[in-house]
Amino acid sequence: MRATTARSSRLGLLGGLALVGAGFLGCQQSQECEASRLELTRTWETLRNTATSRKQIPEASDLSKSEEGERIRAWTEIEDRAELVRSSFETSQVTWSSADKARADLGRAFTPLATSADPMTRGFAITLADADKRLEAFREKCR
Repeated sequence: MRATTARSSRLGLLGGLALVGAGFLGCQQSQECEASRLELTRTWETLRNTATSRKQIPEASDLSKSEEGERIRAWTEIEDRAELVRSSFETSQVTWSSADKARADLGRAFTPLATSADPMTRGFAITLADADKRLEAFREKCR
C-alpha cells in the first residue's frame, strides 16, 4: 500500500509540473502577445502624430484657401481614425470591430493623398503599410 501511495504522489507531482509547464508556455505566449499589442499601440500613435503634423501648412506654400482647408480636413480625418485604431489596442481587451472600421475609414481618407510625390506623405504611406502588416500578424497570432 505504501508503494502505491508513493507512486500516486510521484504521478501527482509530475502531473502538477506538466500543468505548471503548460501554464508557463501559455504565459510566454501571452507575454509575447502583450508586447506585440503595446508595439502596435505605439505604431498607431506614431501614425496619429504624423497625421497631426501633416495638417500644418508649410510657409511659402502656394496652396489656395480651399486647398489648405481640404488638406487640413483630410489629415484631421486620418488623425482621428489613426487614434481610433490606436485606442482599440490600448488595453488587452482589443476592440477589433472598432479597429477594423477605423482602419477602413482611414484608408478611404488617405486614398486621395496616397499618390502624392511629397516625401512626408510617402513616408506616411510606408509607415501605414508597416502598421497594417503588424496588425495582421498580431491578429493571426493573438486573436
